Amino acid sequence: MKKAINIVCCIVAIISIVFFGCYSCESNKDNTDSADEKTTPFTTKPIEKQNTIQPSTDKMNPTTLPITSSTIAVTDNTSQQNISADNIIPLKPISQYPELPTGCEMTSLSMVLNYYNLNSDKCDIADNYLKKGQVGTVDFRKAFVGDPRDNNSYGCYSPVVVETANKYLVAHNVNLKAYNLVNKELEELFTYIDSNIPVIIWGTQDCKEGYYSVTWNVNGEDLTWFTPEHCMVMVGYDDTSVVVADPIYGDLKYYDKNIFKNRYDSLQKQAVVIM
Repeated sequence: MKKAINIVCCIVAIISIVFFGCYSCESNKDNTDSADEKTTPFTTKPIEKQNTIQPSTDKMNPTTLPITSSTIAVTDNTSQQNISADNIIPLKPISQYPELPTGCEMTSLSMVLNYYNLNSDKCDIADNYLKKGQVGTVDFRKAFVGDPRDNNSYGCYSPVVVETANKYLVAHNVNLKAYNLVNKELEELFTYIDSNIPVIIWGTQDCKEGYYSVTWNVNGEDLTWFTPEHCMVMVGYDDTSVVVADPIYGDLKYYDKNIFKNRYDSLQKQAVVIM
């Protein structure tokens, strides 16, 4: 009888240890969870690393612009498939980097000259044919603001590219001429593409929404730079997209036509052709 009582006592003791042990563990777990909730109230997802391309500082805003899906024309693979190679002018893209970090205009000009088999060099054009001036002292409609080799420079508008191109063509005794196409609707420029004539065109980097930034007073006139100004070569289009040889990437880029048109309009509808 005594032996049976001892056995019962042992069983009770074991059950007590298991019960209170589990309770203690669960209690500690609850306390730990509470502490974690106090110290980490939000769950942070890992940020994916994105590939970036070196930007030209002259075209970028001094402040960060809010970027939304409505302000950027992202490359569209569907559009790439819809526009066949037969509908794209066979112009070879060139990168402005690393030699001309702010030289999208001269790089675009070089692409078009090379399309006409002139074997031009973007650096030669920038160094020897482009009219330049110090930042804040020249009109970007008459000269390049800064130097395309300088990260802290800005750029120029279409009349400067026309003057540079014609100076180069005359020096090389080429029977072609550059023309400034002003205030043309984007759709009007498509007639040149249909005739296999590439169009040097002004817009913004990656079709970002831009705004007027820094202002200089030159010869008594206030001149305000539009940021992030960019120059490219249009080589194709369809109902929904525009194809450009983009000197930032040294490759073809496909942009939504409506957004591209808006950016083209914001840069005062500037374009240049060589014929």
